[in-house]
Amino acid sequence: MVSLDKGRSISNIVRRSPTANSRLVYAQTAIKHKEYFDYVLSFFTPYCANDYIPQSRLVVDNRTKKTYSAISFTTMQLPCFNIYRELFYDANKKKIVPENIRELLTPRGLAFWIQDDGSKHGSGLHLSVYGFSNADVDKLMFTLQDKFNLRCSIHYNRDNKPRIYIFKESMDSLITLVKPYFIKEMLYKLGL
Repeated sequence: MVSLDKGRSISNIVRRSPTANSRLVYAQTAIKHKEYFDYVLSFFTPYCANDYIPQSRLVVDNRTKKTYSAISFTTMQLPCFNIYRELFYDANKKKIVPENIRELLTPRGLAFWIQDDGSKHGSGLHLSVYGFSNADVDKLMFTLQDKFNLRCSIHYNRDNKPRIYIFKESMDSLITLVKPYFIKEMLYKLGL
């Protein structure tokens, strides 16, 4: 679970702590990603209530005003999740990248990050990092460069939000690193 959670912490898991312990909340808005949602849920089912059923709802995108179907799950509030809240969120509940991200991020965690927030872009790949400060985006990019020897840069979308771009010449190395942890339905994000 540790390497899974490192990738998940960087992407879509939200931490809530209305009491002393934390819970994980995970959501997908793309119905085409239902298999991936079920795959992620399979890792966290032991941390959900015995009779837990994922929640479905409609979500309106404030930017486009389009309505999407969303599915989510929430774990129980457990002390085992507190360390992740402390690592990846500051005192104001803002998402952060810990100083030791180089030691924490594994190929498996990177695979989950890509499956969540990655998108094929030309011959390379974008990783969305919208919730992070510029310093944290730099930290993530340098980790990808230093630890995994991936050629990267920072691109900005039309809303001026950052994305990490992994260049074409690093895609073979990236695929070798992460493909063992991908489900087949998400391989399209690697161009496979």
